[in-house]
Amino acid sequence: MNNHPLASILLAILFGTTPALATNGKVTISSPTKGEIVKAGTKIKLSYEADAGHEGDHLHLNVDGKRADIIRQMKGTIAIDGLAPGKHRLCLLVNTRGHVQTGAETCVDVTAK
Repeated sequence: MNNHPLASILLAILFGTTPALATNGKVTISSPTKGEIVKAGTKIKLSYEADAGHEGDHLHLNVDGKRADIIRQMKGTIAIDGLAPGKHRLCLLVNTRGHVQTGAETCVDVTAK
């Protein structure tokens, strides 16, 4: 797997694909936002959109570095169980069918109070 942008562009030129298809995808979390304070102990709605790229198949939701869910839809809102008071990191990672990370991911840090 090659993470160099120049290599992706060269592959796109050589094989006739667009640079977007030569990448490993993209993930965006629109809610909650970075640094947001959420209510501890209540479900949180996480809104996201993903492009799995040419290798990706599904998303893994990680909460504080531990897998919390596997998500098949590339766009939507999911509910996360209430968080204990304190700082937390919510991440979505694009994975292959074999559950290997492609490198496309995004995280948002929140504080539960």
